[in-house]
Amino acid sequence: MTNPLPLVALASGPLHAVFAPTRGGRLLSLRTGDEELLWQNPTLVDAHLRPVVPVDTWPHGDGGMDSWANLGGSKTWPAPQGWSSADEWAGPPDPVLDSGPWAVVDHTDTAVTVRSAADPRTGLWIERAFAVTDGGLEERITFTNTGDRTTAWAPWEVCQVRTDDGGTVVVDGATLDDEVDLGTWEGQLTSRSGPGEVALPVATGVAKRGYRSGRAVTYRRASGTTLALSAADEPDDGSPFPDQGARFEVWLQRPVASPIAALDGLQPDAHLAELEVLGRRKPLAPTMSRTTIVQWTIRPAETAASLR
Repeated sequence: MTNPLPLVALASGPLHAVFAPTRGGRLLSLRTGDEELLWQNPTLVDAHLRPVVPVDTWPHGDGGMDSWANLGGSKTWPAPQGWSSADEWAGPPDPVLDSGPWAVVDHTDTAVTVRSAADPRTGLWIERAFAVTDGGLEERITFTNTGDRTTAWAPWEVCQVRTDDGGTVVVDGATLDDEVDLGTWEGQLTSRSGPGEVALPVATGVAKRGYRSGRAVTYRRASGTTLALSAADEPDDGSPFPDQGARFEVWLQRPVASPIAALDGLQPDAHLAELEVLGRRKPLAPTMSRTTIVQWTIRPAETAASLR
């Protein structure tokens, strides 16, 4: 039987990356050796990324958050997110940028470029170009305005990592003074200030925090392996970062017993965190493009230990 979830892979040494282009151009799996760094939804795919149930029976994303087929992995969305105006991205669920088919523009053993269809709501097409580097991956995110009016969208990388191992999320270089409370919906999240970082414990609730300062957002696995995401510096032209100036955001969740009404019926059922990197919200005229670079840095346990 043909795999109904087409996959595209990159490999170099111990690093293996797998993409699902027909599901929003996702980076679905990222491994160093035998260690998986990303979260995949076990109700949709198994450990070998094979669908557990036929793809055409997955939630269709035609309602609230409870209709979202959250496959996992990492994807690029436009920010700000919201539902009150055409200048906010009303997803997920979303049939184009989050879960629609993206084209594979180019692919080699160590690089891949995927591109969305033109999205009628935002006026964007999004291109994600990944290349293997010595320390992980370099991602080039390009937004192109295919509409007929000037818009202002910020690139927003949203990477879901598994936290069932009991690791810690840290925002390197951030301070509690620059923390933005974006909501707590279950449990309690208490951020901790450490030397040159803010640490967020996992499995303490369903919450989101933003940071106006920092160099990278990192998940430190219990094994000692770390995955860090950072964005190349953009010139300060006065264009703001979304969400009260947040350059980095962190979503933390644990399984809850019932849907959360304030989150449009979303019922978290897994231990995961989202490491989120945002660019500036710059005006983009019709036909124009902009590119943002996100660095993915992986330090296996033995390397991370030697740097401490």
